[in-house]
Amino acid sequence: MLLQRRRVASLSHHSARGVAWTLSGQWGSQVVRLLGIVVLARLLTPDDYGLVAMVWAITGFVATVGGLGLSEAVVQKEHVSHAQASTLFWVNVAVGALLTGLVAAASPLLAGFYDRPELVGITLALSATFLLGGLTVQHQALMLRQLDFRSVAFRTFLATVVNVVVSIGVALAGGGYWALVAGSLAQAAATVVFMWRAVPWRPGRPVRGSGTRSMLSFGGGISTFSLLNYASRNVDDIVIGRFLGADQLGLYSRAYGLLMLPLTQIHGPVSNVVRPSLASLWPEPERYRRYFLSALSGLAYLVMPLVVVLAVLAGPAVEVLLGPRWLPAAEVFRWLAVAGLLQTVGYTNGWLYATSGRAWAMARWALISRPIVIASFFAGLPWGITGVAIAYAASQLVLTPLGIARAGRGTPVSLRDVLAVSVQPAVVSALAGVVAAAVVVALGDASAVLRLSVPGAAAVVAATGLVLLWPTCRRQVTFLARTLRKQPTDA
Repeated sequence: MLLQRRRVASLSHHSARGVAWTLSGQWGSQVVRLLGIVVLARLLTPDDYGLVAMVWAITGFVATVGGLGLSEAVVQKEHVSHAQASTLFWVNVAVGALLTGLVAAASPLLAGFYDRPELVGITLALSATFLLGGLTVQHQALMLRQLDFRSVAFRTFLATVVNVVVSIGVALAGGGYWALVAGSLAQAAATVVFMWRAVPWRPGRPVRGSGTRSMLSFGGGISTFSLLNYASRNVDDIVIGRFLGADQLGLYSRAYGLLMLPLTQIHGPVSNVVRPSLASLWPEPERYRRYFLSALSGLAYLVMPLVVVLAVLAGPAVEVLLGPRWLPAAEVFRWLAVAGLLQTVGYTNGWLYATSGRAWAMARWALISRPIVIASFFAGLPWGITGVAIAYAASQLVLTPLGIARAGRGTPVSLRDVLAVSVQPAVVSALAGVVAAAVVVALGDASAVLRLSVPGAAAVVAATGLVLLWPTCRRQVTFLARTLRKQPTDA
């Protein structure tokens, strides 16, 4: 039995529908998460968040290894047999079970490292997410392979609802940090149920010699990169938790989480749609190039103005969403937004590496770049959590153009191409930021709600107006829309 990649009459049109479904599902999840953040920030303390963030930094690091990059391997490969999918499924389950045992056994060490005995129980509970995650990797990969974005989006939304409802329920019952732990466990368990109900495929016995070696090798490259990438993005939590304490880590992690909430809801869905589509276009270089640049342009127009406006409105945004006691996180939020702006373009490097089959080239770049990012966290540590955020933003300023140039090697996409399609979104973003800042100044001592909503609305109007009035910018947006509607012979 071959699990063939789904063919569609119009790849670009189907991609547009896929983006629409995944963005709808993820934005629905974003609204639910945002409601959860607003409620939980008033029920829990920075110390509660900091304690769980100490464990999340480690469990997330280990979970990156647990996936082995096999989801990307299944999506990227042209033909996957039932025997191959089954073998990979059992590999994921075995690794998940092993990691659950290792993390549980290491819980006393983690508690000793941070000198917080509460971490033993938290780590033991969250270790179960590795085994649960191993049960869903192949099912979600098969859904993405079949371009079934609607089902993925819907089930992701449902699992998010489960997380938020359980977390709020436990917090209202006085559970403290256990609210965050219970929510994570509930989401992992719900994802298993939802994915298995959605995908009719059931694994058979693992088969030796089923041809999975090349897939494991490809997945190894992806996993190595993901591991190093995760380390570079989360060692800051470990460093802050160890040297500055749970309270400061709670402020930092909420600032980071608040920024990444909208960004991941755009990056993730777009990537889930673009990667399978680009993989199928790899044999046709010019179509591959046009599709990539069109997708990058669309991503830039969605994300860059949002990040700039969030940076300008960091103070009122934190006060409205988290409450006044979280205001020290606003400056951290602003500097992390600078890093997020650069990462909007750099994020697409992974599309080029994965869809061109150069997983180990991506891993080699990570071996060069990620130690620099990790060093930046230590460099900023003497100036507290704001210093860590500034140093991280500075590292991204240096590494982003170098990363783009390296990712484009061996593909039809060049650094010049990427810079060209990024200019107009950058100008639109700058205008949105200036308008938002001017309105904030004009409002003076108005309430935080007004200082967030009015400048935000003005920025949206200004950005939209510039897109419509600027011929070059309008043509770029029109090209994006036309590309998504064209038949595959034209796209």
